[in-house]
Amino acid sequence: MSGIILLAFLTGWFFITKKLTIFFTSTVQSETRKKWLTPFVFTLVFVSPVLDEIIGGFQFRAVCTDKNMLIYDEKSVKNKTLLYFHLSREYVKNTVIPIEKIISAGMDITTEKTLLKRTKYQATGGWLSRFIAFNNITRPYTFHGVCGVKDELSQLERKLNIKATYK
Repeated sequence: MSGIILLAFLTGWFFITKKLTIFFTSTVQSETRKKWLTPFVFTLVFVSPVLDEIIGGFQFRAVCTDKNMLIYDEKSVKNKTLLYFHLSREYVKNTVIPIEKIISAGMDITTEKTLLKRTKYQATGGWLSRFIAFNNITRPYTFHGVCGVKDELSQLERKLNIKATYK
């Protein structure tokens, strides 16, 4: 059903974009300029509803790097039972779309010392995604909005025999 709604929206937006392109380029006198300006204006107007997500996707990929995503000392976490909990949640500043940085920690349950930290980034969609909100979901439409080390952490737990509990 949502696919049909999306196709209807895209079809309607295509015709609106076509009319807006004609309106914006109608005052251009030179046929040569009109030939290259019309497709440029059409493309710009057509992608404008998700342009913030396109720019936000570049910002998200720049923020989400492997550096400092999983911090631990191999000797101190080996054969331990760790209690995982959230340390902090904060929004990354100066981004086009909201990007949340979530830091979790793994604490040794016997010594209560933090032995592991992991970082996860989660993006919310642009204005169109938040406006439509299919099923109350506001994820980005143009890129996968979650970045973390879930797979790497599970591999590390198997490799170093770490038992996990969650708070």
